[in-house]
Amino acid sequence: MSTAKQAPRRGVDWIGYNLKITQHRLRLRLDAELARFGITAPQNAVLLAVAGNPRISNAELARAAFVTPQTMQAILVNLERGGLIVRSPHPEHGRVIMTELTMAGQKAVADGAKAADAVERQMLSMLSPEEARLLCEFLKRCAAALDDEPYDSQGLSTAKSERQASTKTTLA
Repeated sequence: MSTAKQAPRRGVDWIGYNLKITQHRLRLRLDAELARFGITAPQNAVLLAVAGNPRISNAELARAAFVTPQTMQAILVNLERGGLIVRSPHPEHGRVIMTELTMAGQKAVADGAKAADAVERQMLSMLSPEEARLLCEFLKRCAAALDDEPYDSQGLSTAKSERQASTKTTLA
């Protein structure tokens, strides 16, 4: 039986540590790029989500931006004050608030997407296209391994995909 103690790993040897460093630098760089357009990373995420689905709920927006529902409410207020979105009651469901992009919001979405693409290109500049594709696949698999639900090859929850397909079939 060995009594030798295993030396603790240094942070630079941990994948999770390196992932966090990369995420932190990505966020700093993205924030700097988006600041040129007067928006933050969470605001950019919200604008992109609204552009894809104007009927998206506040809870879904919060998940898309990785913030709490309370923080999401503050983000929406700031975006509305900034003239990037308008919010109005749904014509048929009074408790549902619809969020739509203004013309300025549409421009912010385009600017934000360009900024995010530029930052991602910089981050991946030392990888080949195949390495970048593999990195994306590996990160999806790592995320799936930490989640309770199985994921498909696009990194989407198979249980969620099945629920959505069932809902679409039911509504059709």
